[in-house]
Amino acid sequence: MKHRPGIAKAAFLLVASASLLATATSASAQGGESRGGLRDLISDRAATREDLRDLLKDRMERRSDLRDLILDRLATREDLRDLLKDRLERRTDLRDLISDRSAGREDVRDLLKDRLERRSDLRDLILDRLASREDLRDLLKDRLERRGDLRDLISDRLASREDLRDLLKDRLARRSDLRDLILDRLASREDLRDLLKDRLERRNDLRDLILDKLRNSDAESPILNKIRDRLGGE
Repeated sequence: MKHRPGIAKAAFLLVASASLLATATSASAQGGESRGGLRDLISDRAATREDLRDLLKDRMERRSDLRDLILDRLATREDLRDLLKDRLERRTDLRDLISDRSAGREDVRDLLKDRLERRSDLRDLILDRLASREDLRDLLKDRLERRGDLRDLISDRLASREDLRDLLKDRLARRSDLRDLILDRLASREDLRDLLKDRLERRNDLRDLILDKLRNSDAESPILNKIRDRLGGE
């Protein structure tokens, strides 16, 4: 767009040169006296044509430079297109990352909600524990009062410690006697166990003897038959 005025100017000069050349030709037909002036005019126009040629050559070089500039701009535009494409891909990746982060935020929100619910449960538990601690404090206070009463009782008992020592000494002596008695009873129990064992063995022997007698006896009576049946059942 910037080179159009120069090109129009060059075209105008060419048209003007052609017009002057036509004028010079017509002038040469009319007479020879103006031929010298026409030669000078043609020389001037030829010089102008050389300048115009140089101007056109410079314009062509500038057009070539403009073409190179446009090609360079096109290459830059390709690079810009690739850059924009890469930016769009990064934006897509960023969108996916934001979506993942949003999902993670939902998970964190659910986790925080669960933590708050647990904290509420913990608060209730702490309140229950505090109520239990109040009850425990009252219980300990009551125990301390009882301990005071027990201390007074122990003080009273300590006054009679000598009597208690004598009583314990007598109880220890009696415990020793009781131990001896228990040992004697244990020995008697062993003897009694042996006696019972001997009695059971004798009873079994007696049963076997009676059973043999009844089996070998030829007497017939309802009582003996009944006894034989019972002994046989046993």
